[in-house]
Amino acid sequence: MVDVIMETDGIGFSVQAVADRAGVTHRTIYNHFPTREALCDAFSDYVDGLLVASSGAPEPTGSLASIPLLVEDLYRTLALRDRHARAYVMLMIGNRRPMSAWRKRSLMAEKLIAREQSERIPLTPRQVTAVIRMFVSTMGWHLLTEQCGLSTDEAAAASAWATRTLLDAAIAKRITKRTVKPSSSPSQGGANATRRRRN
Repeated sequence: MVDVIMETDGIGFSVQAVADRAGVTHRTIYNHFPTREALCDAFSDYVDGLLVASSGAPEPTGSLASIPLLVEDLYRTLALRDRHARAYVMLMIGNRRPMSAWRKRSLMAEKLIAREQSERIPLTPRQVTAVIRMFVSTMGWHLLTEQCGLSTDEAAAASAWATRTLLDAAIAKRITKRTVKPSSSPSQGGANATRRRRN
């Protein structure tokens, strides 16, 4: 699935192409996934499971203060699972509806924000969540590292700051800060990776 998505940029790939790459018939794929959408959701859940297994548990712990703290571990894990993460982003861009993992995490964050959001904010919890999810996500990591040329550590620091700032404004209290340690590994998007992208 990763290979097929990367080759088609996630747009218009066929179940037959996935079956051919896997060396099975398209009927075998449909026995497990009744629709193309079900196959995409299963891939989304699979990548989400890889990220959880690699980084521990990138989930909110029940408080808004935990959300900015997810960024560092999430972004470093995404850098380690680069092909899967970029395939996931391509699949998201190529589909009109959000993937299941994205929906699940957004609903979880929205409930936390709705519980603590200040009445003075002229936005709904859903709007606040949508903006924050752009930073604390595979999509945010991809845009900041691939499109903006930041290293993984630079992207994590910027996203954590933006998330804390938004949450501070939304709930009118201070969110805990944790310093992002610089990484020396090019595979995690260090300075060399930044120079390569900018060149």
